[in-house]
Amino acid sequence: MAAQTAAQAPPPAAMQEPSADPHLAEEQAAERQALGFLGYLDHGRYADSYAYTGMLIRAQLDRDSFAKQLEKARAGTGALLSRELIDASYTTTVPGAPEGQYVMLHYSASFANRQETLETLTLAFAKGYWRVSGYYIK
Repeated sequence: MAAQTAAQAPPPAAMQEPSADPHLAEEQAAERQALGFLGYLDHGRYADSYAYTGMLIRAQLDRDSFAKQLEKARAGTGALLSRELIDASYTTTVPGAPEGQYVMLHYSASFANRQETLETLTLAFAKGYWRVSGYYIK
């Protein structure tokens, strides 16, 4: 009868790594796209941010209409001071959209004229790319 040494024994449950997020790669890819989109917003380039949008937005708004909505949503916020990802979650359903692959991102942001702001982005995967399908600021 052989005894297991400490090196051979499995680690206690408390020391094991938490199970990996099965959608981490998708969430990270979507976040890269979201940061590009947000970069345009932060520099007041609302019309240029349209390049990051997908069919859910493009089916409803042209570039100029989209830019006007974003400008209105960001009015009075001032310059970005900080932004931190709160969470990212993968899902296959979002209200008002067809079933598909989506990532929801929540950011805590602080602007010169508006602190403690929550930015929510929804990105949809289509034709090999993650594209913005929703942006909300509270």
